[in-house]
Amino acid sequence: MNRAYNTCTWYLHDSVLFLNYLEKEYGLTDLEKVGREHLRDFLAHEIARGISRTSLVRRVSGIKSFFRFLMRQGKVKGGSIINVRTPKKERRLPKVTSQVQMLALLTASLPESKLGKRNRAIIAFLYGTGARVSELIGLNRGDVDFKTGLVKLKGKGNKIRIVPAGDYALERMEEWIMVRDQLSEAVFTSLSGRRLSARHIRNIINAALRQACMNAHLSPHMLRHSFATHLLENGVDVRIVQELLGHVSLSTTQVYTHVSRERLKALYQKYHPHA
Repeated sequence: MNRAYNTCTWYLHDSVLFLNYLEKEYGLTDLEKVGREHLRDFLAHEIARGISRTSLVRRVSGIKSFFRFLMRQGKVKGGSIINVRTPKKERRLPKVTSQVQMLALLTASLPESKLGKRNRAIIAFLYGTGARVSELIGLNRGDVDFKTGLVKLKGKGNKIRIVPAGDYALERMEEWIMVRDQLSEAVFTSLSGRRLSARHIRNIINAALRQACMNAHLSPHMLRHSFATHLLENGVDVRIVQELLGHVSLSTTQVYTHVSRERLKALYQKYHPHA
């Protein structure tokens, strides 16, 4: 709801900017006379101002949505402006941590209390399965099979996938389950037995970073990114990684191959004597 509201607010803001530009540069207030050339000039003006590609894409989407609305309301007849192609968003490479840093985080000396066992299990589970935070939060006791080492995750659109968790993650989870509230169906809970929130998970990871004396910023989703990148770095086929992550499209997973190549280049530049 808030996301939709924010989108509408930005779309309105972008449309007002465009209308002000038309009046200032062309003395144009009759929207029937606005064509694609006016939008292209406006976009060139915005690019010259140093606008980011993400904001540029949003500007085009907002202005086109505004003119579609005017057409539906019968305020304008022409539709050339809505045929302007929306630029593609710049695809950012996921941020990941190194395998050495990940080992330091996994072996951080967290307290042997209930919370310490839970927090250690959470980090091991996220990195060991590549699960989304929402999938961890929704995990129930019946979703974990300790005999087979497999975990059932409910992903986007309630799609189910079965993934291995790995011995280390399973051992940490068993340690937590032995001391947790046995009445709750959820695997990961607060001490009162309630499911954790995404904010709880962020705080847990930040606390573990401090415990490991790591200054790096590491969001819960970066554990998922690191899971995928480290598998690829160690030779796992990209289609296997796609299955583990639950990606519908292979192209979504292939962004991690770019991360691996960038990291490979960085290591080459750092260590090759003649790089």
